[in-house]
Amino acid sequence: MPDLYADVTELHRGLLGAAERGNPLDAFLYAAGLVQVCEDHLAGTPWLLSRAAAQLDGTRAGGVLVRALNGAVTTAGLAPATRRLRDWLPVPRQLTDVLADAVTARPADADTDRSGIPEPGVALLERLGPRVPPPLTDLLRYSVLRPPSCFRSFDQHPRDIVELVRRFADTHPDRNRRLLVIGVRTSGSYMAPLAGAALRAQGYPNVTVRTTRPAGGVVRADAAALRRAGRDGTLALLIDDPPITGGSLVGVTRALLRAGFSADRVVVLVAAFADRPVPAFLPGQPHIVLPPRSWHIRDLLRAAHLRRTLAALLPDQDVLDVEADEPGLPSRWSRLQVPLTARVRSGAGDRDVHLVAQGAGTGYFGRHTLAVAEALDGLVPRVHGFHDGVLLRERRPGETGLLPELAATRQVPAGDVVRYVVQRRARVPLAADRSPLLRGCQPVWEIAARVFAGRCGRLGPPLRPLLVDPLLRDLLRTSSASLVDGQMTDGRWSPGPGGWTKADFNEGYFSHLDLAAYDAAYDLAGAAQARTDHEDGLLAAYEHLTGSRIPAARWCVYGAAHGWNTERLVHSGAFPGLEEADARRARARAVQEYLAGLYLGDIPAAATVPSDEAAAGGWCALDVDGVLEADLSGAPASSPAGMLALRGLRAHGYDVLAATGRPVPELLDRCRAYGLRGGVAEYGALAYDAGRDRCVPVVTSPDRTGLKRLLSELPSVSLDPQYQCCVRVSRGWGAGRRALDAETVRHVACRPEAAGFVVVQGETQTDFVPADADKATGLAVLLDMLGAPEGARPVLAVGDSATDIPLLRWARHGFAPGNAAPEVRAAGVTVLRRPYQAGLADAVARLLGHPPGRCPVCRAPRLSPADAALAALLAVPEAGRAGMPVRLARLLRARAAVAGTGSGG
Repeated sequence: MPDLYADVTELHRGLLGAAERGNPLDAFLYAAGLVQVCEDHLAGTPWLLSRAAAQLDGTRAGGVLVRALNGAVTTAGLAPATRRLRDWLPVPRQLTDVLADAVTARPADADTDRSGIPEPGVALLERLGPRVPPPLTDLLRYSVLRPPSCFRSFDQHPRDIVELVRRFADTHPDRNRRLLVIGVRTSGSYMAPLAGAALRAQGYPNVTVRTTRPAGGVVRADAAALRRAGRDGTLALLIDDPPITGGSLVGVTRALLRAGFSADRVVVLVAAFADRPVPAFLPGQPHIVLPPRSWHIRDLLRAAHLRRTLAALLPDQDVLDVEADEPGLPSRWSRLQVPLTARVRSGAGDRDVHLVAQGAGTGYFGRHTLAVAEALDGLVPRVHGFHDGVLLRERRPGETGLLPELAATRQVPAGDVVRYVVQRRARVPLAADRSPLLRGCQPVWEIAARVFAGRCGRLGPPLRPLLVDPLLRDLLRTSSASLVDGQMTDGRWSPGPGGWTKADFNEGYFSHLDLAAYDAAYDLAGAAQARTDHEDGLLAAYEHLTGSRIPAARWCVYGAAHGWNTERLVHSGAFPGLEEADARRARARAVQEYLAGLYLGDIPAAATVPSDEAAAGGWCALDVDGVLEADLSGAPASSPAGMLALRGLRAHGYDVLAATGRPVPELLDRCRAYGLRGGVAEYGALAYDAGRDRCVPVVTSPDRTGLKRLLSELPSVSLDPQYQCCVRVSRGWGAGRRALDAETVRHVACRPEAAGFVVVQGETQTDFVPADADKATGLAVLLDMLGAPEGARPVLAVGDSATDIPLLRWARHGFAPGNAAPEVRAAGVTVLRRPYQAGLADAVARLLGHPPGRCPVCRAPRLSPADAALAALLAVPEAGRAGMPVRLARLLRARAAVAGTGSGG
């Protein structure tokens, strides 16, 4: 199976093959891809430098960094191999322009045109030669194509580019004006040459085409050319994918302003999604927009055009009639598709054929989907063919809709899910795992590195390229590369005689949604996220069918990455009906279950070792946030020190209960993962007995209806729907979630809707808590539910906030870690020197008489190199800033061990 993340040799081979077939569109796509890979390499800059320049764009410091970027690119261009690449590149560029002329000359027939390559293109192909020169293949060995979202994922068509240019020409009649078309890579590498060709066809003779990346640098010669264009009145046209925030286009515009352009001489040309309004660009900047109703894909999916498509794909049958729904509007989150019924006639008579027509990509990007469908025969609906960007497939009787449904996904038998994942792995293998080459494209390892680097606090960004990125790449590298589905958390499944089939088999790979992976285990982890009760069964079935076991560290990382991705998509509106809190919970659960498997799997939850304290009722109550767990880029996770503390308590016969402000579903997750008997949720408002799966309200909550309505009317806020008695509100998403500001809190707290509630401020959320809720009262109710003797109280309690004070005073031994709030210190509670999970371990050591994990009963388990490395990464913040140097040194040693052994599977 071809890998669309192609290298220059594969692109060159595809270009020659398309030319031999006389297919100008495919030849153009391969040529533009070849140019894109070369230009990306030439503009390559240090990761930290380009990232900082992008974040500081528009500031004085950003200007300094931009000049440093340009200098870095210019200096890199002095190498002999790079100079040779610059000398070779003009031929592919000229060839791309010639082929773009051929494509735009017949845009409506671009995908079916077999008229051959124009004579100038034939001459350029001869100059290009039968292969890429070996010095260049060696120079570009780590460079691969980034498939363009416009023609791979977004259902755009060359005709859309032609229409954008026509609209520009209607408003700019001066044909003698110098025009500079700048495409924002990646899609700009394809759209800009097409726009240049369309402009020439409209009668503009002075057209120059260039491409750029928003945070990339430029060589000195190109910078000088830009400055000349800025001085001589040239009009710049920026073209890119349909914008979401417009940040890329604004970044390029600012670079042009620095080169001497004025805002009114930088025109933006973009199409628009129906679910994303065109963002505001810089003041005074003109823009030409192709509205969603005018996309060409909508014409391709109407009945009249579908009739011609059916005639082309079913040549042995007469198409008598076609009934199709009116196409919807293009969306960023799913391909446009319509159900249709065709009446056809053949030698066997007349019959109705029930089909789905959907956008699938342009040229060879679309035909790749057809090849995948043929390889997955029996696992996906039957595909009848591909024609001019449209894929026709059968519509199964069990299909309930054309959009993914999480509830329907959960109904698919686990056996069918594993069969699909395993068969896909076997039927669409790829030559190699190229995900390490995709830095900046958000492959799974890069997202995972972003998530887990959050454990390093402010050191995370500089440590990523040096330490965290290489570690995650090693942990996730696979030796059994295959074309993953990438969209297993939800999906469009339907039953059939041979088992369930998956209709959206082609939308999650090589996608604008990123998270590229080559490992079938990533698909299985996505399926497990939607079926939490079947996770063990999915893993066991996968191991049985493949003969390979998925390493625990890899499974944890994949689960966390899926949780991050789901939260991102929910926040963006792509998953209606799903809550961000559910996604954060899934991300946290992946780490909870991983750490519990490492540190608690061999220790029974019930007391096995008698002790005086345990015999008298050895209950230990632990706060969660800031004590047992700490933040992991917006979701909580424990650490090795926290797990060793639990291990020590359980091994020595103590029963551990959670005392948290989190809601019951999140308390339930911890009870299951950590083997807890129960706990109190929502600051003691609810008591939960895990053994009986029984939840009891401890307080009578004031009416929350008015307060929730008041909070939901605030700008940019989200309410956590899991709460029953409290109201939790925050701003932002992921690692950027924040509590409400003090002024807003004061405004809400004085309103009558907040009567009966007190405010508890956290870093990432603001909680409105029933005034009579407290953890000590809730825990007393829970102990009674668990059958404890009357008057029983915890032998140990550890907490860090003001809401923990009643519990800490009530317990026989109450401790706070070094990160305790000032109110806790003022209350006279014993505050230990070390913070967070290290402080918890110190509190447990005082109870046990030795540090947890340091005696024969609770000795720490031996970990594999991969597990030791991931655990070391999770351990970085467990002792606060003072403990970071030691833990970073341990992480370096663990990372070196992984690099020395390899972890590909």
